[in-house]
Amino acid sequence: MFRIRRVYDDITPVNKEAIAQVQDILRTQFPGLSKKDIAKLPEQLRNPLKYRFRSILFMAEGAKGRVIGFALLFHEPVLRFCYLDFISAAKQKMGGGIGSALYERVREEALDLNTIGLFFECLPDDPKLSRNPEIRKQNAARLRFYERYGARPITNTAYETPLKPGEDNPPYLVYDDLGQNKGLPRDTAREIVRAILGRKYKGVCPPYYIEMVVESFQDDPIRLREPKYVKKVPLLPKRSISIDKQIVLIINDRHAIHHVEERGYVESPVRIDSILEELDETGLFHRITPRHFSERYIKAVHDSLFVDYFKKVCANLEPGQSIYPYVFPIRNTARPPKKLPVRAGYYCIDTFTPINRNAYLAAKRAVDCALTAAEQILEGYCLAYALVRPPGHHAERRSFGGFCYFNSAAIAAQYLSAYGRVVILDID
Repeated sequence: MFRIRRVYDDITPVNKEAIAQVQDILRTQFPGLSKKDIAKLPEQLRNPLKYRFRSILFMAEGAKGRVIGFALLFHEPVLRFCYLDFISAAKQKMGGGIGSALYERVREEALDLNTIGLFFECLPDDPKLSRNPEIRKQNAARLRFYERYGARPITNTAYETPLKPGEDNPPYLVYDDLGQNKGLPRDTAREIVRAILGRKYKGVCPPYYIEMVVESFQDDPIRLREPKYVKKVPLLPKRSISIDKQIVLIINDRHAIHHVEERGYVESPVRIDSILEELDETGLFHRITPRHFSERYIKAVHDSLFVDYFKKVCANLEPGQSIYPYVFPIRNTARPPKKLPVRAGYYCIDTFTPINRNAYLAAKRAVDCALTAAEQILEGYCLAYALVRPPGHHAERRSFGGFCYFNSAAIAAQYLSAYGRVVILDID
């Protein structure tokens, strides 16, 4: 069993390790590739302006996060096309459906990006272009594989002209229209070919060669080679919500214990139910159980005296009993007030946020949810959503209020800050 996920950058440790494994596959499976080309992969993901393509990396992961295959896709949003730069399984993992799963995910992505189609290079199966029978046999197997999906070489062009006369195995340019059955206009094809040769092969293909190849595209629309290996109807792209597109959802399963049925308390459990009802309709969310985290993560953001006080007071209150602050003494750490209602105001910023027996338990579980979401990001997911109450964004370092006790967002941000810069956007 394996899963396919997209890697957006090399910020987190899990992504760094995964990219390093992809680079190992590149070294093994593409021995002619330069060290410089292999080393630039992380920067390709981070800096699309430099390489003039947006790079999209998909990985097939097996047990314990081991990378067993990958596909590197380029997206050009202005010309609206995708170019498949590499697709490969690890040497010891050839077969097993890895290549098919990766290519199908690439096709799905290209279609979701509203592109006109997918281009890539494939070595020739023509004896005039591929002289070694064994290599030619391998080339034919690859072309047969792609032909199942309707992807075939573009004909009547000079694309497969060797850069140096006599060179063996110059590649075909293969086109997959992703089942859209739309002809590719000649002028569009010329601009795409100019972009591929001028950007991917910058410094390799001289300008005169690029223009010669571009001008050789004369058919309008372009023509594809007739099916040679597969007579069946081409496989259409799958349109599904794959695992790497899903959003991890973590819900505070203890939020209902903090239901204060008193006048003026507007932070109601129905908020969670209403939001969850809308989320379920999208099919985008993958729900997981929150994990338990140490209180030290809370104390990394909130004052320890405040946390200890809040926990102790909540534990000592009777079920159903609530305390509301009504006096706000000066915060003198040397002489904190002794009376409980007064001391509540010592750590509070309003008169309508109560302390009760379950406030700490619910707030702590909300923090667990936020940290679980942050941990999922570090484990490779792109998006995670912690749906919690009580909320946390009004809570300050040494005070609670606004129906907030612990600042879950700040605690999650502190947790993630060890791996890079963190941005907090508060839309309330």
